[in-house]
Amino acid sequence: MIAFVREFLPNDLDDVRYIFSKRGAYQKFKGLLSRRGAIDAWHDYRNKARERALRDWCEIQAIEITD
Repeated sequence: MIAFVREFLPNDLDDVRYIFSKRGAYQKFKGLLSRRGAIDAWHDYRNKARERALRDWCEIQAIEITD
């Protein structure tokens, strides 16, 4: 999340760090994304990051990926 904010919402970085120091952080983060019109960008970023992580893990484990 921090990497996303650094890239897409750098002016909100301090606010996001504060948000994640409290309870209910993910809901507050989603509220911030909504106010900034960045929900779709977040979902795209998160999905691509997840896919990269899974592909990297498969490579380390010598698991062949077929698309």
